[in-house]
Amino acid sequence: MLQKISTTALSPTRMVKYYLSLFLSLTSIGWIWRGQLDLAMMAFILSGICDLFDGLFANSFQRTEAEKAFGLELDSLCDVINFAALPAILIIKTIPFQWLSWPLTLIFCFSAITRLAYFNRNAKSDDGRDPYFTGVPVTYSALVFPVFYVLCQLLNPSFFSMGLPLLAMLMAFLFVWNIRIPKPNKVAYIGFVLAASLTIFILVSFLLW
Repeated sequence: MLQKISTTALSPTRMVKYYLSLFLSLTSIGWIWRGQLDLAMMAFILSGICDLFDGLFANSFQRTEAEKAFGLELDSLCDVINFAALPAILIIKTIPFQWLSWPLTLIFCFSAITRLAYFNRNAKSDDGRDPYFTGVPVTYSALVFPVFYVLCQLLNPSFFSMGLPLLAMLMAFLFVWNIRIPKPNKVAYIGFVLAASLTIFILVSFLLW
C-alpha cells in the first residue's frame, strides 16, 4: 500500500499543506472545547489560508492524473474536518439553545458534505476549467465565522452566540444554493489574505489586552 501511495502522492510541499491545515483545524477544535475562542478562530482562519493557497497554486505545476486524483480525494477528506466538523463543534459548544444546536449542526454538516460531493463530481468532469463555482465553497467558512466573531466581540460579545444560528443557517443555504459564483482571481486572493491578516491582528490584540 505504501508503494502504491508513493506513486500517486503529491509533492512534499503540498502534502505538508494538507496536513498543516488539518493540524490547525484540530487545534482549533481543541480550543473551542476549552472555551478559548480567540485562539480557536485564529487557528481556523489559518487553516482556511492553507486551503486557499492550495487552490491558487494547484494549477501552477504539472501534475499527473494520478496526482490530481489523489490530491482531490485528500483535499475533500481534510475539508470535511476543516469546514464541516469544526464549525459543527463551534455551533454545539457556543449556541445557548441546546434544543437548536443539534438540528442546526445536522443541517450545516449535511449541506457542507453535499457541497463537497458536488464539487468533487464537477472537478472530475471538467478538470477545474469552469471559471465558476456552483454554490459558495465551504472554504469560505474559515473567513466568515472568524470575521463575524471579531465583529461581535467589538460590538457586543453576546451577539456571537445569539447570531451564530442565523449565520450557520445562511452558510448552509449558500453551500447548496444553485447559483454560479466566479472563482477568485489573484486580486481576490490578495483581498482574502488582507482580511484574514486584519482579523488575526485583532484576535492577537484581544489576547494581549
